[in-house]
Amino acid sequence: MLLQKQEIVESLSTIPELPGCYTYRDERGVVIYVGKAKNLRRRLSSYFQRTPEDRKTRALLRSFATVEYIVVKSEHDALLLENNLIKQYQPVYNVLLKEGDTYPYICIKNEPFPRVFVTHKYIRDGSEYYGPYPSPSMAWTIISLFRRIFKFRTCSLNLNEEDIAIGKFKVCLKYHIDRCNGPCEGFQSKEEYDRDINEARKILKGEVGEVKQRLKREIGEAAAGLDFERAGRLQETISQIEGYQAKSMVMSDVIGDALVVSAASDLKSFYINYFEIHEGSIIAGRTLEYRKRIEEEESHFFATAIVELLNLTKGKVKELILPYEPEFSDFPGVTITIPQRGDRRKVLDLSMANVRQYMRDKHNQAEKLNPEQRNTQILRELQSFVGLPKLPYHVEAFDNSNTLGTNPIAACVVFKGAMPSKRDYRLYHIRGVSGPDDYASMEEVVIRRYSRMQEEGSDLPDLIVTDGGKGHMSTVKSALESIGVDIPVMGLAKDDRHNTNQVLYGDPPQVVGIMQRSQVFFLLERIQNEVHRFAIKFHRDERSKSQRHSILDEIQGIGPVNKKKLLRTFKSVKRIREASLEELQSAIGEVKGKEVYNFFQDKAKE
Repeated sequence: MLLQKQEIVESLSTIPELPGCYTYRDERGVVIYVGKAKNLRRRLSSYFQRTPEDRKTRALLRSFATVEYIVVKSEHDALLLENNLIKQYQPVYNVLLKEGDTYPYICIKNEPFPRVFVTHKYIRDGSEYYGPYPSPSMAWTIISLFRRIFKFRTCSLNLNEEDIAIGKFKVCLKYHIDRCNGPCEGFQSKEEYDRDINEARKILKGEVGEVKQRLKREIGEAAAGLDFERAGRLQETISQIEGYQAKSMVMSDVIGDALVVSAASDLKSFYINYFEIHEGSIIAGRTLEYRKRIEEEESHFFATAIVELLNLTKGKVKELILPYEPEFSDFPGVTITIPQRGDRRKVLDLSMANVRQYMRDKHNQAEKLNPEQRNTQILRELQSFVGLPKLPYHVEAFDNSNTLGTNPIAACVVFKGAMPSKRDYRLYHIRGVSGPDDYASMEEVVIRRYSRMQEEGSDLPDLIVTDGGKGHMSTVKSALESIGVDIPVMGLAKDDRHNTNQVLYGDPPQVVGIMQRSQVFFLLERIQNEVHRFAIKFHRDERSKSQRHSILDEIQGIGPVNKKKLLRTFKSVKRIREASLEELQSAIGEVKGKEVYNFFQDKAKE
């Protein structure tokens, strides 16, 4: 994903919280810095949320024009990809890894009785290479493990079975200190040695179960012999082995010089991601966006993009790794691979993940920078799906609430431009309905609201959303007809679990096919939840008021202070009612006491 300098602060929240590498480029497109991150959003945000103290970082932020990033599967892969990119681009603001430093490999040498050792050089001589490892200590931990368990030879003797048979070689000190099994004198057969090499391969591929069991047995033996220091070292070895990754998606010993390409598209653009691989290492990777100008199939454009990318590599590529066969595949000197498994499939999946991530981030960035445009698009989709006569910019929704017919209320919420317009929310006490009658309550509120809006000359909504399905829709339509108002009405129906699952519209109402995971459905669900929340809150407030109401509130001139004095003195309303005039006057004064006494005397006569 590429971010322009002027957009980056507003777009930080659209950056994924995933591991990866990022590159800063100047106005000419030259890479000036390569960095890695366990969390891309957090790392990039750290550059812009405060003024950096480091002079180099301040200079970098003045010099860059764009930032782009590549998502990978793990922090391990981010380390390795950073290494590759720094070596490829030699960016001016990076000081490490430019002089040929590289991460180490473990090599199983292509020879009889193979040696197993750590190396920084990758030589294509038929030997097996595992890694690279982001930490040299990690590679040496594995080698130390092998030397303790398998006791592989470390000498440079040109061993072969014929020379061993004639006694050409003699064991060295390593054999006498139990660090070698002595294959040079035939103390270990080639079959036994190869069996140990195969076990070592399993460990390097991550299949460490058997070795862990062996180490645990050794820990038990060490603990039984009270050698707790050795037991601790063995436990640390197990922990390091469990944490390491022998295979990386950004490095492979089976891929040579290749170009990995994947594609995606939306209504406006094609997106092409490519990784350039040299000797098994990803040395470049970008996602490019091409605006659609005519009706063109993705498969045709995909082939065109491959030709353009091959021209950029200037004949360095020997293999194309693609998700499917392009429309034309006549690429001289280049092999096309459509992988289903293995390293090629893994790196293709990584490319496809990046192109999808780019497309998501592009959409999220557009929404972040222009939320009004996003909301208008959602409303257009709602208009199209339902068949509304005009864009539903102004939407209103109603909900009723009561407790067994008591404290009946109704709430109306208003959304404008797909956003809540809280200053236009309204609350209603139901006046003309007795008992819990939702339909009659809805009819009263609709008539009251839109009759008043007509009288005041207010703009009527473009759409009314009802909660409750066909019954409420019919009630609202009938109420609107009775006052001569024509507003489209939509219904939302719920399933047995009280989750919204249907959108209804039309006369008679029909189910509208709106995907439940679409932005349109989320908007309707949000409107429904908001009106329900608003109605419930209002009803609770009203019910609380009624529960707190006391007959003392009806006595003119008796405020909260005197009410509290009376209750503190007499403990209950019943005792206040039965108190004499003198007792009341003693509690709250002569005038107030007489008011309370007269009030209850009048009540007794009613």
